[in-house]
Amino acid sequence: MGDNISSVAEISSLRRSELFQALTPEEMGKLAPLCMEVSIDQDTPLFSEGREATYIYLVIEGQISLHKAIRAPHSRPLRRTVVSICRARDVVGWSALVAPYKYTLSAVAWDSTKLARIDSRMLRRALDMHSHIGFKVMRSLAAIMARHLGQTIDTLVNEHEITLSGLKT
Repeated sequence: MGDNISSVAEISSLRRSELFQALTPEEMGKLAPLCMEVSIDQDTPLFSEGREATYIYLVIEGQISLHKAIRAPHSRPLRRTVVSICRARDVVGWSALVAPYKYTLSAVAWDSTKLARIDSRMLRRALDMHSHIGFKVMRSLAAIMARHLGQTIDTLVNEHEITLSGLKT
């Protein structure tokens, strides 16, 4: 992948992420050893849609673009469409925490990016062992998913309104 990996030393940068912001320093201390800091170059892929979700990422610096493969009606080739750009504090690859543990989008570094990479199996095991932490993390994840769903609905409604307004004479 062409990445540079080191241990994540600063818990405060992890606690600033939207996934872990509700955790106390002591609770974060239980999860921090699972995190590795990864630096990747622009255009480096993180993961591909449909693959097993083995890692979840927290953006520390830089940006990650999320892509969806779509096929236009009566078209053979797939087109990649940018769905979202993730920035510092954002979670990328949250599918790693939700069954069936498959990435629903593809992710690519928009520019040089620093991330915290967390092995999803180890994280799920830790959240099971410390259910009070797991509850806080999953509550944060539900809020993240609800926000993304709202953004998707807004995009679809706006696209529909644009399409309808183009039909008016």
